[in-house]
Amino acid sequence: MASNGRQAALESEFNKLLKLNSTTAASEAQEQVEQNHKYISNVQLKALVELHDNKFRESYTPLKKLYEKYSDDFLRDGDLQNWAELIDRDIRVLETTMRLAKDNQANQ
Repeated sequence: MASNGRQAALESEFNKLLKLNSTTAASEAQEQVEQNHKYISNVQLKALVELHDNKFRESYTPLKKLYEKYSDDFLRDGDLQNWAELIDRDIRVLETTMRLAKDNQANQ
């Protein structure tokens, strides 16, 4: 019987804690974590996705233009060698530009 009384007292105290309206250090920390999560999800993540999309678009657009420039005209004409040489030249220009940009960034 004594254990039933202790269990009832423990349950009573537990229920009081659950219904407690005052804040504790743990509840404040939990609230701060939830606020941080909301901020990260609603503000920072959206900004990161937008930045990623913009950078992707900046990278994709020149490649798309390059593809559109050469895909139909040269394959239709059947001059595959000329087409390959032009693509090779453009790729070398892109590689050189990237190398120079990296060198410039490293020197700053």
